[in-house]
Amino acid sequence: MLFTAPAFLFVFLPLSMLFLLVFGKSRGRLCIGIVCAAFHVLLNMDTPINLIWLPLLTLYSYVCARVCEKYTQRWLNVLLGLVPLLWLVLVRVLAVGDSIAFVYPVGMTLPAFCASSYVWDIRYGERAQKSFGKLWLYLSYFPLMLVGPFIRYSQFEQLTDRENMKITLDGCAESATLFVVGFIKRIAVGAVLIAGYDKIFAYSWESPNLTIILLMLVLIYFGAFFSLSGYYDMAVGLSGMYGISVEPIAANPLKVATPNEYSQALFGHIRVWADRYIVEPIAQVLGIRPSRMLTTSVYCVLLLLVLCSNISALVLCIPLILISLVFSALKLDKKHSVSRAGLRTLSGLTLIVVFGLFWAFITVDGLPINTITFDNAEYQTDMVLVSFSILKYLYVVAVGVILLLPRTDWVMRLYKKASERARAALEYAWLA
Repeated sequence: MLFTAPAFLFVFLPLSMLFLLVFGKSRGRLCIGIVCAAFHVLLNMDTPINLIWLPLLTLYSYVCARVCEKYTQRWLNVLLGLVPLLWLVLVRVLAVGDSIAFVYPVGMTLPAFCASSYVWDIRYGERAQKSFGKLWLYLSYFPLMLVGPFIRYSQFEQLTDRENMKITLDGCAESATLFVVGFIKRIAVGAVLIAGYDKIFAYSWESPNLTIILLMLVLIYFGAFFSLSGYYDMAVGLSGMYGISVEPIAANPLKVATPNEYSQALFGHIRVWADRYIVEPIAQVLGIRPSRMLTTSVYCVLLLLVLCSNISALVLCIPLILISLVFSALKLDKKHSVSRAGLRTLSGLTLIVVFGLFWAFITVDGLPINTITFDNAEYQTDMVLVSFSILKYLYVVAVGVILLLPRTDWVMRLYKKASERARAALEYAWLA
């Protein structure tokens, strides 16, 4: 039962909202903790054994933080913080392997990262939490723990204070709009494009030609981009509906021209985590400033291990790092967009091929992310559009234009120069 499942949309979400509205004014944290517990139970109904992972992770983090606060040795803090990540790698390897029948616990990747960050933050001067319930809420808060964005414990505790956590009509309306936009991105665009990619691949993989290959790469590139971006929008929107204000993630595939911008748009929370807990500590130990080579290598390796966790991912890291360094050396990021507009256009087209191949590798390799992100039965809401045959792809184009056109630079310039009446007309046309 994930965000796009009918059971979540039409049963769990309305009931959880009603529960929070009735009981959440005075006991907001407690009520959201109960909602999170209910969600994880329903999420793991088919694999009850997976219900033990999150409570055990919370208990481990709770105890380790208290130990690190009492015994301040740096090596102990590093070692205890590494355990959730090592456990995560082990679980992913078991899930990928065919030797035992093990189903990867959905929504456990980011909690493991957050548990490590919570333990390691003791070394940065944070205090260990004495309330087990508060830590449980942090690691079980499913709107963020399923897809992100990553938020440190101290930030999350501030967001869930009684003063900051408020459910208002205006806030719910804005958050619901963002949730719906994310749902449209995921279902009406992402799922349809990836379904088209799967069909073309199934029919032509034995005798593909260059045109078919390029079409497949375009489909999976934009399909994956809209799927991930849609999930982020749904996560942030759902948090707002629950009264927790989280900064939205701006992701526009038409403005992405380099691997650095691509990873920032879709995996920025991984980069934030990596900067604080990997790049900066390594640079301090070596007594150097974080270099482009170091940061790029860490980003690429961490990104692929989060998605894959196998030897093939480590092999794929090498070309991905080299390509990222080439783009960076050519200075094609947004800050150089005026002087290198032509090269950025060419690099944007190249990026479609590069990350199209990246996502093709992820889906073909039979990895857990494939079943979680693309092929799960709960994501087949897009089959409603099948009755429109080829028209569903025209519908995808129309939806994509509606979502992206208002955010392009030239439309924004026209909008700023227009009269108030013209602005109102444009806003009405877009919302309609």
